[in-house]
Amino acid sequence: MKDVTLSAEQVQKFKQDGYLIIENFLPASQCELLKEKIKDVIDQNLNLETHPRTLFTTYQANKAEPDAHMMTDYFLNSGDGINFFFEEGAFSKETGELACSKYHAVNKIGHALHTDVPEFKEVAQSEAVKNVCRSLEIKKPTLPQSMYIFKSPGLGGEVTPHKDNSFLHTGGTRLLGLWIPLDDAMKDNGCLWFIPGSHREAATLFMNRKDDNTGCVFVGENNSKQGDEEYVPAEVKRGSLVLIDGDVVHKSYPNTSSRSRNAFTFHLYEGEGANWGATNWNQPTDKGTFVELY
Repeated sequence: MKDVTLSAEQVQKFKQDGYLIIENFLPASQCELLKEKIKDVIDQNLNLETHPRTLFTTYQANKAEPDAHMMTDYFLNSGDGINFFFEEGAFSKETGELACSKYHAVNKIGHALHTDVPEFKEVAQSEAVKNVCRSLEIKKPTLPQSMYIFKSPGLGGEVTPHKDNSFLHTGGTRLLGLWIPLDDAMKDNGCLWFIPGSHREAATLFMNRKDDNTGCVFVGENNSKQGDEEYVPAEVKRGSLVLIDGDVVHKSYPNTSSRSRNAFTFHLYEGEGANWGATNWNQPTDKGTFVELY
């Protein structure tokens, strides 16, 4: 793993655009190791006969309610364990049976890979990640969640424009996304797209956990622009690290290629001065999955 200390120019670029690409963060061998390990995680933990068939879908502009998976106990209780969310086309509408390989059927796995699986913990809690945080002068960086996103060929769906701060509320301190593609991420297989500089406008839409814990509700207005004209593609080689400001607008298109676009991603927030309130869908538990890095 590359030991990263950001240069003054890189810090300025991140502050200017709201995202930053760091190449060669993970070697190809470590990318392959993580891809193989996630198959073990599926084999050891996913029983399709008993597992909830919770489909992952993303927020659509102008919808009053979150998508169905965000209204389930399975999602609300997924913050401190290994949980599986399926692609919309994973199961046959006629028979209800799996329509593809189980490795392709899963959209994402979350949200405690950074504590529960050593190979992913080694990355998320590494000195390299800590040095990134130090370069950005993040005080008490705290890691609340991690995900493995598959974006399988022909199945991996669209992720609509959003700001991460809409989904993780820190009470005003900084939120940082770290996104590591384990395959080359190009336009045809679903690379990220950003609106540079859009982080200068704070999120005004928030997904809040309901007071009765029966799901989530959106509050506010969506200010993540839906048109294509301002977006810039972030095509990156596998093993790169993409830093994402919590307020920068980003999205990705469906994977229309014959290649996968696996990625390991996690979030950090500035713990000093933070107020991780009860409105967050993900709440700390006694399992210790909210990790303070330093």
